[in-house]
Amino acid sequence: MDLSQTFDQLGLAEIDDYLKREQEEHLQLDFKTIKGANLASADDRRNFARGLSGFANSAGGIIVWGIDARNNAQGIDCAVAPSEIRQLKLLLSRLNELTGQAVSPIVDGVRHKIIERTADSGFAVTLVPESQSAPHMAKLGEDRYYKRSGASFYKMEHFDLEDMFGRRQKPLLRMSLTPTNEDDTTKLVVRLKNVGRRTARHAGFMLKFENAEVVGVSGDIRNVSHLNDRPVVTFDYPAGVIHPNGIDLIAGEVHLRSLVQQMPVAVSATIYCEDALSQNAVIEIPIMST
Repeated sequence: MDLSQTFDQLGLAEIDDYLKREQEEHLQLDFKTIKGANLASADDRRNFARGLSGFANSAGGIIVWGIDARNNAQGIDCAVAPSEIRQLKLLLSRLNELTGQAVSPIVDGVRHKIIERTADSGFAVTLVPESQSAPHMAKLGEDRYYKRSGASFYKMEHFDLEDMFGRRQKPLLRMSLTPTNEDDTTKLVVRLKNVGRRTARHAGFMLKFENAEVVGVSGDIRNVSHLNDRPVVTFDYPAGVIHPNGIDLIAGEVHLRSLVQQMPVAVSATIYCEDALSQNAVIEIPIMST
């Protein structure tokens, strides 16, 4: 499960589970208390800025507001008690407002939500994705760069900044799948978009299907199911490039027939290109045969 999915699924049951088993803070999870929902306290504002800077400059992470984390008997920093927040809606408004001021440059994709135990009281959660535009300086009284290491935020050293400023810009591919029902099959249009900062070369992907058979393909997509003893299609784009211009590239279409009616089809996707790590995802496509 990636950070975005963890954020979406995080609710009151998960918060209570953190507290019950004394969840440890780690590279991508941090607990914070606040002094007031209006974030008027300098400490609250600095904690927010450090969290955005540190997670964005590292592997991304989630901040849960309203949990007191301290060292337990073994010296491990973990959730020890709730510190529920009143005026959650005010806090959500302030988090959204300060997101654009807390770091420079702004971190794309930051999200916030509230988790109520009672009316307008409970917890808040912030998702900070790993940034493709790092480094980000913490503002709101900080004016320092932070990174996440273990369960803590640290001020970045000069060599950290030299390395980060000197990194090559990288491509980052995103895939979208658009299903359309056609008689007893489903047409799946596959698109790629480069949301990174460098042109993607030698791009490609592999899609593996569960609860479906591939009955046809079009465009530059190839059906290689006969080579894999299971429904698999591939796409290679060795001669072309995908520019970071925000425009979708239509790779082609896959025509599927579901094996078990009224059940979703699971798609395991692997996406790759030169100078970028391959990405893996599992996507459910609702297949409704007529």
